[in-house]
Amino acid sequence: MKKGLLIFPYYTGKETLEEVFLDKKNHRLLWLEILFNDQVSWETYLDRPEVREAYQKARIWFTQFKTMIQVHIRRKPLEACSGMIDQKDYRQFLEALSFVSPLP
Repeated sequence: MKKGLLIFPYYTGKETLEEVFLDKKNHRLLWLEILFNDQVSWETYLDRPEVREAYQKARIWFTQFKTMIQVHIRRKPLEACSGMIDQKDYRQFLEALSFVSPLP
């Protein structure tokens, strides 16, 4: 079942969520896929702890960088969520945002 992943094929070569879920190393990128890909109904996967945790992180990042994200990509808003972001993830965030942004 292909869900049109954006980040995982680029970073890992994984094309489906089933492939992503099989390898725990992929879980560290899940928040980026959620943050930039609104084509997947992430709410249907919230029973999975790794998705629930990544979804929460994506909501925090979306809240912090909503304008930047919406200027670069058209995505349905995530529900606002307060929380701290880890600055160590900022480079990866910018790289992924650059990747998913349409070229001018």
